[in-house]
Amino acid sequence: MNQPENWYQQLTLQFADGKVETLFLDMSRSGRHRPRPNAMPAEWTKLDFHKCPGCTLQVGGYCPAALSLEETLLCLREHKSFEIVTASAMDPEERTTSVKWPLQKVGAAFVQIAVFCSGCPVGSRFRPMLRDLRVFATSRELSKHLVGKHLLQHKADAAASTQAITAALQPLHETFSRLFKRLQHVPMEASQDAIPNSIVLMHSMTMHLETMVGKLIEEIMGELR
Repeated sequence: MNQPENWYQQLTLQFADGKVETLFLDMSRSGRHRPRPNAMPAEWTKLDFHKCPGCTLQVGGYCPAALSLEETLLCLREHKSFEIVTASAMDPEERTTSVKWPLQKVGAAFVQIAVFCSGCPVGSRFRPMLRDLRVFATSRELSKHLVGKHLLQHKADAAASTQAITAALQPLHETFSRLFKRLQHVPMEASQDAIPNSIVLMHSMTMHLETMVGKLIEEIMGELR
């Protein structure tokens, strides 16, 4: 029996005050997030609003990464970035992963989905590499996973892998920067500081990864010997 093309990624957040928010993100089997925008998407989600230089989408539409964040943003209303929350996610095989992290670290998973999985032309090249990675992966797990995937693509050629991942990471810096600028125009009561801080965390992770590619390749190659 064939599996349906889409499924709903279930993300549940339990806050310190006992409040529980459950999100169901419309996902494809290939890992694509299909944001369900509001009837009237916010002004800051328009494509031309701080559009990234490397974006190839047509003028006049909406930024898919911004629409993805708009879908997840409101559940963080009135909560601060350092509040400890219990977050869980169910994958397509109905396996659940749970973490107890500061909200900004949980929010980094939302940013990862927005940039890598929503249809953003800059981040979408990473989407196929994330299909077998749990949603709430640590920065180290994500970094090592991406490096491992590039090594696999380039048949363990360290130089080619380093060049490929560095070239892929560099455009992301501008994307995270522009996404942060978009969020500066969201009313504070709807975003507090969790999502902006989450963007900073993801940006910092990708910048750090650039400096760590060589060491991670050595580590992975050593594990294969």
